[in-house]
Amino acid sequence: PPSPAAAPPAHVPLCPQYLPPTAVNTTARLAALRDTMRAHGVHAYIVPSTDAHMSEYIAERDSRLGWLTGFTGSAGTVVVTQDKAALWTDSRYWTQAERQMDCNWELQRTIWIESIGLWILEAVPVGGNISLDPFLFSIDTWNSYSRALHGSGRTLLPIETNLVDQVWGDQRPPPPSSEIYSLPEEFTGSSWQEKVAGIRQQMEQHIRRPTAPAGAGSEVSFLAGLFNLRGDDIPYNPVFYSYTLLTDTSI
Repeated sequence: PPSPAAAPPAHVPLCPQYLPPTAVNTTARLAALRDTMRAHGVHAYIVPSTDAHMSEYIAERDSRLGWLTGFTGSAGTVVVTQDKAALWTDSRYWTQAERQMDCNWELQRTIWIESIGLWILEAVPVGGNISLDPFLFSIDTWNSYSRALHGSGRTLLPIETNLVDQVWGDQRPPPPSSEIYSLPEEFTGSSWQEKVAGIRQQMEQHIRRPTAPAGAGSEVSFLAGLFNLRGDDIPYNPVFYSYTLLTDTSI
């Protein structure tokens, strides 16, 4: 009789004979990411659905979670280890995730960072490094992960080189390059100079006398509104990618 087929490697799950035609085969992408993780000494890598501006809606270039998993919902978090991969998302997207992801992925029906932390503690041995791209996480989210892993013997390690981008390579869409244009004052209510003056007045009156408003300088919708400018870097959103440092004397 013929010899039985060799068992698949431990990190390749046994798939059912039928997967929805909408499911994306992510085996090669995950294998490449895991190679990159090993090269950086990373045991678990966290990938969010946001961009560097914490936007809810993002450009295709920033859809790292979507490219890696096949899941195109607007909210989710992914963790990849050397032998596991999981997506956390809310109840709006459970059915969609089941239809878009192949059997490399576990669907976790929650969004809580505590749940992600517990999963990581089970999947990563003591001494392991849990890494992420710090540009894609707020300070509050970083602190939440830090608390979830505190005292566990695992290290939360930021890596400024995005590992998904490395794997995505030349196939990653280019940066948006469309024109930024001004809105006439008749549509904006007040000039950008008046808006800047109002912010500076609030800074001056604030009890802590800040020299620059924290956080607002990276939120693309706020900056479009502040300077009465519009663009289309993100589909169906009149915004453009930018950062601003506004102080009491300069912009």
